[in-house]
Amino acid sequence: MTRFVVVEAGPFPDGPHARVRLGTGTGTGTGDNVRPAPVIDEHFVVDVDVCRDGRLLDCADVLQGSRARSVADALRRLAELTSAHPACVIAAVPLAGRGGGSGGWAAAGGPDRAVVLVRYGASTAAGQRSLLPSCLHAWLVAGHSLREWPYARDVPSD
Repeated sequence: MTRFVVVEAGPFPDGPHARVRLGTGTGTGTGDNVRPAPVIDEHFVVDVDVCRDGRLLDCADVLQGSRARSVADALRRLAELTSAHPACVIAAVPLAGRGGGSGGWAAAGGPDRAVVLVRYGASTAAGQRSLLPSCLHAWLVAGHSLREWPYARDVPSD
């Protein structure tokens, strides 16, 4: 899977201060007559677990896994991805949660190549979970470090 992602600035009538939209074009994608929101980030995402085209992997802004892994396996995969594709802004691998469910993300990126774990809260909707790496990309583009993300935790040292 590959996709083009647009992050728009808010506030929006439904409350969020930013919104992630997939695809191209203008407007909110809701079919109404709302004035288009200002775009704060656009980027190209490639699923590293299904894509075999090295050209796409090399030009992606976000390299995102789709198979959940243990923390140790996710950290190994991040090291492989950031080494093989140094031009990506962020690489992210989903973490397996308790009972095999989705537990969050391991992510690496930014100028300092920080590596963090971002666990999901109980209120995180399933549809929003796959968009977290795109939100992290917008965060980095805005000049922040992954370590500054409100829910990020540094990787524990062994």
